[in-house]
Amino acid sequence: MNIRKLLATATKSVELLYDREAIVKRYEEYEKPNGSTSQKWVTKHEKIPCRLSTVGMQTLNNTAQDDANQITYDAKLFLTSEVDILAGDEITVQLFDGEILIITEEFTSAKKPFLYVTHQEVLLTKKVYA
Repeated sequence: MNIRKLLATATKSVELLYDREAIVKRYEEYEKPNGSTSQKWVTKHEKIPCRLSTVGMQTLNNTAQDDANQITYDAKLFLTSEVDILAGDEITVQLFDGEILIITEEFTSAKKPFLYVTHQEVLLTKKVYA
């Protein structure tokens, strides 16, 4: 048995760690009824099981003072490698307790994902204002 086949058997075990759900949106061009084109956010994937993690504690308290205090931090999203994610996609991550929504976090930018046999890792950036 080669290593890829061995790792593929671990995929279901890895997915047991996913405690959240993701919604993936992509900015796409569309045609208006008058024939002109524009762009809008289109939901590409919904209810994707995932796990969210911060990328190093040094990035959590990164604040910039301007007209408003902006807090920027990076996070890493773990999910199945079967979901297509592109750089620039907007990703909403939700945490549920049964059917009750507890937390919703929105990330404004997704970088190119790292694909593995068992999963993929997507680096995310979150910007909020304090």
